[in-house]
Amino acid sequence: MDMKKQILIVCALLCVSSAAAAADPLATLPSADASRIHKHLPGVVLGPAEHVKPLADVNDWYPLQNATFRYDRPSTDGKKATVVLSSGVRSPGSPVGGTANGWMMTVSDGATRYLSQRATEGIVIPTEVSTANGLLIRLNPPEPIVLVGLKEGQVDSRDIAVKIYDIHDPTVVTHSGTITCKWTDLGGWRVKVPSSEYDTRLIRLTYEGSIGPASVNAQNYIFLAPGIGAVAFTDSRHVSAFLFFNDDTSHAGVLESMELKQESGHAPAKAAK
Repeated sequence: MDMKKQILIVCALLCVSSAAAAADPLATLPSADASRIHKHLPGVVLGPAEHVKPLADVNDWYPLQNATFRYDRPSTDGKKATVVLSSGVRSPGSPVGGTANGWMMTVSDGATRYLSQRATEGIVIPTEVSTANGLLIRLNPPEPIVLVGLKEGQVDSRDIAVKIYDIHDPTVVTHSGTITCKWTDLGGWRVKVPSSEYDTRLIRLTYEGSIGPASVNAQNYIFLAPGIGAVAFTDSRHVSAFLFFNDDTSHAGVLESMELKQESGHAPAKAAK
């Protein structure tokens, strides 16, 4: 083959490669991250959104409000997931009898996660009750959901001591272990889900360690939209669920609708869809 033909072939291959990269909305992400998102959230990401503001105020990105979120599961046949965010009378950790509002996230798989909002940190999960399995889970330090004040690409790494108790006898530790959880902001991304299109921040959570007999090595991706919270995710599980589930395929979700609870004396709140 002469030199001219070789040059033409190389140029053609480069053109094909460039076109493929341009057609991939996740081309600027590390390949491992892009591959997992393509697998579990096919067609959701439209491309980078560089103008999206950083995670400076947690209230902008994960507002604590009485609301019900309904998600489609892309990799299943018509299955849905529901997450209910609701306020309680007392914030966990505050004095018993106090009236500081606490917040709970109740998931359709039978788990209630108690949320703690910390001004200089963000929103974290210190405690979870797995009603379906009759277990109380304590996480020290708490598992992060949304952290503020970190730069894009900066990693928050924490070794979480996990203790799981029998809810019928909280003195009995059924399982324990340690998980290294790493939280990273992967920048701004435009996504399209059933409810609408959103400019979001992409959060990556990785877990490695063990809880009792369960070895943990997993990744979770969450797309956060301002004023709403999670509009797409690749895995809705948190630390405790690693005891009971091995395959994360059926846990991905895309927002179908969000309904705000009507407050007494106020006009009905509008749903996101």
